[in-house]
Amino acid sequence: MLTNAAMTKIWLALLALTLLEVALAFPHLSPILFLLVLLALSFGKSILIAGWFMHLKFEVRSLLYVLLPFLIVCIGLLLAFLPDAARLKELRP
Repeated sequence: MLTNAAMTKIWLALLALTLLEVALAFPHLSPILFLLVLLALSFGKSILIAGWFMHLKFEVRSLLYVLLPFLIVCIGLLLAFLPDAARLKELRP
């Protein structure tokens, strides 16, 4: 169960991550480094939000049963369409 102290700590962590994301826009970083750091920070924020505020941290097994079939289907679709993506370069004039 979430207490007020735990929710405050999580909120402060999310606030710190958001401020760090905003602060990253000011220094002139290379675009690749900027996007990688931004994606990593956003992934961390999504883990905090989904795990704590959506209460998914406490339902690992049921979440696995729901998401694993979709993950298998998505990977299968990516592998099925990969030959078409590789053939796309040949089709361009």
